[in-house]
Amino acid sequence: MKVIIAPGNGCTNILRSNWYGQLHSDLKASGITSICETFPDPFEAKRSIWIPHIESLGANEETILVGHSSGAQAALRYAESHKLKAVILVAATYTDLGDAGERASGYYPDADGKNEYKFSEMRANCGIWHQFHSDDDPFIPLAEAEQIRHGLGLNDDEYHMLPGRSHFFEPFSELLETIKSIT
Repeated sequence: MKVIIAPGNGCTNILRSNWYGQLHSDLKASGITSICETFPDPFEAKRSIWIPHIESLGANEETILVGHSSGAQAALRYAESHKLKAVILVAATYTDLGDAGERASGYYPDADGKNEYKFSEMRANCGIWHQFHSDDDPFIPLAEAEQIRHGLGLNDDEYHMLPGRSHFFEPFSELLETIKSIT
């Protein structure tokens, strides 16, 4: 089993960005294999590049895929067509929030009803889901996270509202604890 960390966009050195490097070190110290590497196309995080990249990292039915922000979108879309052990979403959004750059990434449903999320396929391909969100995320309103929660049908044990954590730029122990509970 292994953990793959899919970062948010804009991370040109994932080991030094946000909590990714710390989680990678903590997993390694716990004897859990972790892949924490900079993704190609780090600023635009295009679906057409990131989904094949996750596949190239060997993500499979024994993988826990942890996605933060844009990485959460990649994790959702990856799970539509690939089997995984678990998916952990951190600061996931449902829409592109009117941002042209996010819209161009290819993850989000459009106004014409195309590119809808395939939640039933996600659930069929992955039985374990956890979602973390904060009530004060400056980029992703709570209502966005709740749409993802509703689409996936997550219960209170799977949906973790952590107040005062912003966009999860800092390490948080709940993430490591959740991964350990899955392994």
